[in-house]
Amino acid sequence: MSHKFGSVAIIGRPNAGKSTLLNRILGQKIAITSDKPQTTRNRIIGIHSADGMQVVLVDTPGIHFAKTRLNRAMVSIAKDSLEGVEAVCVVVDAERAHAQWPKGATGVSRALEHIAVVVDEAGKLPVSIALNKIDTLPKEKLLPLMAGLHQRLPTADIFPISALKGRGIRQLVAHWKTVLPDGPPMFPEDQIMDGTERFLVAELIREKIFRMTRQEVPYSTGVEIERFTEEEREDGIPFVEIYAKIIVERKPQKGIVIGKGGTMLKRIGTAARKDIARLLGARVHLNLHVSVVPRWTEKPHILHEFGIE
Repeated sequence: MSHKFGSVAIIGRPNAGKSTLLNRILGQKIAITSDKPQTTRNRIIGIHSADGMQVVLVDTPGIHFAKTRLNRAMVSIAKDSLEGVEAVCVVVDAERAHAQWPKGATGVSRALEHIAVVVDEAGKLPVSIALNKIDTLPKEKLLPLMAGLHQRLPTADIFPISALKGRGIRQLVAHWKTVLPDGPPMFPEDQIMDGTERFLVAELIREKIFRMTRQEVPYSTGVEIERFTEEEREDGIPFVEIYAKIIVERKPQKGIVIGKGGTMLKRIGTAARKDIARLLGARVHLNLHVSVVPRWTEKPHILHEFGIE
């Protein structure tokens, strides 16, 4: 029996559920999630091995109408991710798509048309559409969405799913096996991501900032791992010491992230440390501090340091 190997780019609008889908397929969190859009800034590479197939999953920043340098860089990362992959999966938020669907007109919403053009420009790649969050709409509202998506992207295969609840995921993954080329696995079966522990740790800290701070703060924050040391202990459980710098653009944002008497920073650190310890299988000491770098999201050299531009 032949073995399948290839890569699938997961694209879509911000907050459509791309990272949740990736984490669900892998059975472990490697991409951060929140209820705020534009959480993912870099390409996150996940590796799924099962049933005669190994698929490299490229989770990308949300494709949107970008205005700032940071957002333009994020959209470029998403578009560039379509180069060199064997297939594309477009994740669509069913509830948002229904709310924005053109009334009494043909075609899809302006935002989905923007993504469809990106897919068209990628060439003749196999396309699947993961119509996500289907549990938020009744079936009679889902069917017109599926018909409209099929009309705009007629070669795409559509899979109604709930990434959060795991519905429809098995069918989507099984479909990828039918479109990926034959090839041996390129990674060990127990490897689920291609990235450094430092990167994952920074992402987990950034996730807690997204979840716990006000709306205007997360998009102006970055996380830099300044020190990451690991030592073995006699009980066999490693001890990891991490020093991380949270970067914000304005002094008031620093005050929000730190909180009164340092309470917010402590909450962020405690929540992040638990996830990091679970990820690394280690005892973790996490030290956080906050630094103000005015307009860092518009500075190419800083974006480059974060792997964004």
